Amino acid sequence: MRMSLRSLFFWFIIFVFGVRLHGQSSVQADRIRQQLEKSTSDRQKATLLYEWGDQLAVSDTARSITVIRQGLKYASGDPLLEGIGYFYMGRVYMDFSPINAAKAFNAAIQRLEQVRTSESYIYQSRSWANIGVLAQLKGDNRRYIELFLNEAIPLAAKGGDSLRVADGYTNVALPFMNYGEYEKAILYLKKSAQIFERLAPKDLRKVDVYCHLAKVYLLEGKLEEAGNNIRAASNALQQDPQSLYAPNFHAIESMYLIRLKRWDEAGQTIEKGLKIAQKLRNRYDIRLLLYQKAELFKAEHKWKEAKEVLLGMYNGGFIELITDKKVLFDDLAGIEAVMGNFREAYTWMRKQRDVSEEMYAQETKAKIADLEARYNYVQKEKELILVRERTNRQRIIVYITVSALIFILFFFYFWFRNKKARTAREIEHLKQQQRIELGKALLEGEENERGRLARDLHDGLGGMLAAIKLNLSQLMSQKKQLERRDLDQSIDRLGHSVNELRRIARNMMPESLLQSGLAVALKDLCDEAMLPGLRISFKAFDLEGNFAPQVKVMIYRIIQELVYNAVKHADASKVIVQCSQSDQYFFITVEDNGKGFSIDGIPKHGRGLKNVQSRVDLLNGKMEIDSSDGGTNINIELYVGQ
Repeated sequence: MRMSLRSLFFWFIIFVFGVRLHGQSSVQADRIRQQLEKSTSDRQKATLLYEWGDQLAVSDTARSITVIRQGLKYASGDPLLEGIGYFYMGRVYMDFSPINAAKAFNAAIQRLEQVRTSESYIYQSRSWANIGVLAQLKGDNRRYIELFLNEAIPLAAKGGDSLRVADGYTNVALPFMNYGEYEKAILYLKKSAQIFERLAPKDLRKVDVYCHLAKVYLLEGKLEEAGNNIRAASNALQQDPQSLYAPNFHAIESMYLIRLKRWDEAGQTIEKGLKIAQKLRNRYDIRLLLYQKAELFKAEHKWKEAKEVLLGMYNGGFIELITDKKVLFDDLAGIEAVMGNFREAYTWMRKQRDVSEEMYAQETKAKIADLEARYNYVQKEKELILVRERTNRQRIIVYITVSALIFILFFFYFWFRNKKARTAREIEHLKQQQRIELGKALLEGEENERGRLARDLHDGLGGMLAAIKLNLSQLMSQKKQLERRDLDQSIDRLGHSVNELRRIARNMMPESLLQSGLAVALKDLCDEAMLPGLRISFKAFDLEGNFAPQVKVMIYRIIQELVYNAVKHADASKVIVQCSQSDQYFFITVEDNGKGFSIDGIPKHGRGLKNVQSRVDLLNGKMEIDSSDGGTNINIELYVGQ
């Protein structure tokens, strides 16, 4: 049974942004009271009262508000403490009074904006996030996303809480996933995953991120990408296989295995997830896994077993929301029809119809209530009439549309098959053209490299050797007996020639790359590129090096070109090079604090970034460039699998 999108999304946001978890510890309450008795400063008293009030909110909201207001008295005159107090006040109101909750959060933001500290930015971020949740509960997903992207996430970043930024990206992705905008969902989920991998690789929250990514890819029908993310989630879960993130992982994994028709493995992972969910007493995860169990039986055509699971969910009180009932009744009607029990199927269809009408009535009442709150009596009556008329028209339109769709679907089915075949041929043609262009670009890069090598040999090493020859010729013609000091200059030039030859050889293929590996070679590259007044730092995370040698060379050339560009053109005092690897993906970040540049301002004959882009394309990667007056940040993601 598919859970209501709005209810699922709401409770996930509450979990991530701390809208409040149930459960109160009397031991903690006693500890806070003891600390209050010993406390001497108003700031400490206010903070302790806020904490106490937040704990009381689960069992006694009235007393919770009273305690928080006592804390506000101690915070009088301190905008930071007052803002934090109103934030906790809003958390209490969220469960039963959204209007007062919104007022409290706005009061918190108004005071916190007067203070420019990390703590203030974090509480502003949390306040905006909760205001976004309130908007989402009203069905305003657009405002929810705007508040997260424009307020909550930037403020969390400003406060230095990168993991809250990652959580924010995850929460922005969910409505896009729920409403079918999969590309945007994947974009924000990948941003979240990258932050966790970079800053908190052992944080179990990334298990949920990878599970969401896998689910999006399953919805798109991209099984390979879904499998990659399920494996990433499984690896992250190894440190605590019994954690609260495990049941959801097993549910998503079972969806994937069902798609692959690996029935036995799907059944095993469902049972494993159910044991953990039951141990944690998490009814939502139990319901999710039971639904997957029913889906498995349906996929195996075990209709009786699927029916028993769904009825068990219904009779066991797992189906509470009206939207969930609608889906459950629809599933049961379909199963009964397949089993030939048409009377029972009709009964479930009637129940599903009744629930649909109830849902429609509730939506209509909500619209009417909203109109009544916004307009005066005369306007209100006019709008009510319009709503009722619109409701009748919409009902008629729905009936006509459903009938027409059944006819249109047959027509478009054949049209779509032909179009899909044509599109596949066009895509293959474009891929072939792209491969040709990449080959041309690489050949051109090789020719440029040969030209540069020829110039180095001619201008550098060739000139030195010519001078040595001329010097020796003069000595032979002018002096019959050569002394040691006569050869010193030639020996010194020979030494410079040897050094120049070694430099050219290193540029062609660095020895450390062949002997010591990619990380050492890149460290040597950064050390050699440093100049007086320019510091280049290199950091590597989880580099496995388990990919082809030619891939290592291409990665080395990419970073070499980016570092040399920064040294030559950026006028920077600091360059940071970071590399990391996650399974079959390799991530590169090159950042400097120089003068930046305009992408449009790069000369057309400049080959540096074009060669970098060609190598990135050859490795099925992507490159993002963010440049301004304060510096340049280049992020590259490469696929290094076989």
